[in-house]
Amino acid sequence: MALSAEEKELKKITTGFDKAIQAFHKKEFQKTFDLLNQIIDGYKDSEYESVLEIQTQSKAYRVLADLQLTPQKKSLKTDEDYINEGIYYLNVGNLNQALKLFNDLLEKKKYKDPYVFYLMASVYVKQDDQTNALKYLKKCVSKDDSYKIIAYNEPDFDSVSENEEFLSLVE
Repeated sequence: MALSAEEKELKKITTGFDKAIQAFHKKEFQKTFDLLNQIIDGYKDSEYESVLEIQTQSKAYRVLADLQLTPQKKSLKTDEDYINEGIYYLNVGNLNQALKLFNDLLEKKKYKDPYVFYLMASVYVKQDDQTNALKYLKKCVSKDDSYKIIAYNEPDFDSVSENEEFLSLVE
């Protein structure tokens, strides 16, 4: 049984889209971008809804590929910008970048809020560096003892919860 014109076009665009998505998952963003451009340009005048739907999905993925090719540099101006960006990196697991931002906040901006010490302790605990984790937690609770309760109940500190120094800090 012969394929209809719509089925032929749908099969062709689907094959191209699959290749683009495979390239995307391999982090081959330039290849992804180029393949998606071919789809977007090649099927913009299609008369079939099914084909236009994939062409529209291609536009969304092209934006994602372009963002990977040309990442936007965020301008950090306020202390809150540094904190939020550092927390973002802490949460996505880029611990070195989080530490860099928190250190910049302390050294360049002379930030004094104990929260930054708490965040640094969180980073160090995730890096299995108990010495520095406890050092920064101590700095934090010496400035604001309400962080004792927060640290005691924070699952991130479970790995040091049996440590005598930790227990003395949070009691």
